[in-house]
Amino acid sequence: MILKAKKNKGFTLVELIVAIAVLALLITAVVTFMGHESVTLKKQEADISVQNSGQETLNELSDIIIQAKELTIEGYVFEDNYVYAFNKKKVGESIAKSATAVKYQRKSLIPGGDSTTLNYEDNGYKHFPASATVSGDYLKTKVGDDPSATVTYKNIYLSKLTVKYSVPYDSNYLGTGITDPGNVNDECTAIITFNQEKIYIEKTYKYMTKLNSSGVSDNTVYTSKLNYGTSSNGKIISAARITVDPLNQSLSLNLDFAYQKHGASIQNIINIKNSNVLIDPKE
Repeated sequence: MILKAKKNKGFTLVELIVAIAVLALLITAVVTFMGHESVTLKKQEADISVQNSGQETLNELSDIIIQAKELTIEGYVFEDNYVYAFNKKKVGESIAKSATAVKYQRKSLIPGGDSTTLNYEDNGYKHFPASATVSGDYLKTKVGDDPSATVTYKNIYLSKLTVKYSVPYDSNYLGTGITDPGNVNDECTAIITFNQEKIYIEKTYKYMTKLNSSGVSDNTVYTSKLNYGTSSNGKIISAARITVDPLNQSLSLNLDFAYQKHGASIQNIINIKNSNVLIDPKE
C-alpha cells in the first residue's frame, strides 16, 4: 500500500475569520475589564482622598479644641433634636426645617446684660426653659401656651468656634514693639469659621504676632470639602455637628465631607484637657 502524505494547506479563510473574531472578543473583554478596574480604582482613590482630607481636618480641629482654656460655640439648632442626613454626592441641599441660632459660653465669661448667649451650666447642652423670646436672631427660650414646657436641643450645627489655648512661646516670633514677656507659654486665639463648603482657621497670638493669620480669606482656608445645606428659613447649615457634655468636659464632633460626588463622614470624641472650660468651678 502506498501512503500519501497529507499536505498542510494552512488556515482556510473561514478559520482565519473565526480566529480573528475570537481574538477581537478576547481583546474587547480584556479592555472592558481593565476599563472597569480603572474606573473602580479611580473612585476608590477619590473616596480615599476625601476620607484622608476629612480626617486631617478633624484632627486639626480636635487638636485645637482639646487644649481649650475658653471655648465659645456658635451655630444653629433644629427643634426636636432633628439630625439632617447630608447627601455624600451633593452639596447645598435644602433642609425642610427651620433653624435657630444659638451661642454658648462658660457662665462667668458672659457679659452682664447679654440675654442671647447661653451658658453650659444652666442651660446645659439640651434643655432650654420656656418663657419668652429674646432679642436678635438667637433663641434662649420657647414661646408656647405651656409655660412649663421645655424644648430639647442637642445637635449644634457649627457656624463658628472661638478657642483660647496656650502654646509654647518662641521669641523668634515676637511682634514688633512688644516687650518680651519671657513666658514659657503664649496665648493663641483660634477662630474657626464654617461657611458653606469651607472651614477657615484664623489664629492670633498675644506675643508671637508674627505668626498671626488674618480674617476669613483664602489664606486661612483649611478645607473646601465640607458639606452644607440651607434651612427653610434661609440659614446656612454646615455639616459640622457638635454635641456637648459639659459635666464631663467632653464634645462629640461630626463632620460630613463631599467633593466631586465623593463623600466621607468622620467623628471624634474630644475630652478637653483643662478643667472648668465649660462649667465654672464650684465655690
